[in-house]
Amino acid sequence: MFNLNFLNKNTALLAIAVVGIIVIGVLVFANNSGGNFSFFGIFGSSSEKIAQKAVDYINNNGLSSTPASLVSFSEESGLIKIKIKIGPNEFDSYVTKDGKLLFPQVINMGGSNLGEGDENQLSESSDQQQSIRSFSITRENHILGNFDAPITLVEFSDFQCSFCARLYPTLKKIEQDYKGKVRLVYKHFLLSFQYSQKAAEASECAAEQGKFWEYHDKLFENAQDYSVDNFKKWAKELGLNSEKFNNCLDSEKFVQKIQADSQEGREKGVSGTPATFINGQLVSGAQPYESFKEIIDSLLSQ
Repeated sequence: MFNLNFLNKNTALLAIAVVGIIVIGVLVFANNSGGNFSFFGIFGSSSEKIAQKAVDYINNNGLSSTPASLVSFSEESGLIKIKIKIGPNEFDSYVTKDGKLLFPQVINMGGSNLGEGDENQLSESSDQQQSIRSFSITRENHILGNFDAPITLVEFSDFQCSFCARLYPTLKKIEQDYKGKVRLVYKHFLLSFQYSQKAAEASECAAEQGKFWEYHDKLFENAQDYSVDNFKKWAKELGLNSEKFNNCLDSEKFVQKIQADSQEGREKGVSGTPATFINGQLVSGAQPYESFKEIIDSLLSQ
């Protein structure tokens, strides 16, 4: 005869054992994940998986020479907001919930359609923008165009950044179309790509011989062929003194100057590249020519 009491007793013991295993697994997983854990996401939430997928994409596709790591993730405005750490710096990026599109930078356009309670947020944003409008520009800066032009574009950029390369022809067109009316100021804001630092140093070594902008163009037009040997070869092609340039590049002479630019960018609120300030107004990312034109025309009409 089948003993029901025996079954109930053993079923209860089995249930207790299973629960115990789950609890141990939860504790181990939570400990390994820094405590960012939901009980119902034992195997990781879909948002977490997509956030990690974005980081893996960066690491597996050569987008950074320094391994990127996921700091945190959250859902915001129908997207997954991820904070990524690359070297000493942290960057905010966004991923679509289907995990197909990664946005390294996002522009917040919410100010034009305020919801309840957003007025204070906009006011704080305006105050913050006001605090970053002051730039001290001297002839020692890398300046293209009329030094006394009424419109100043201060660009924080990384030569190996693909979005900076995308913005490069736009800024050249602006300088040509508004000749005498705009001046473009280049400042370094280093990310963690393989040649970010060395390309910046090479541009400074070229500047030492009076050819920053020629070398600047050479770097953006040959972004797929970066190497120290090529940096030296391009300097020779531009007619620079090879011995002086090579010694400059090998000695890391301008490291502190480049780091000072990056630090200034962080103090102005820059978190990614390209970041361009038009008379102090931030235009984030590789925006189209028309976006810059609208702002410039507005300033010129004042």
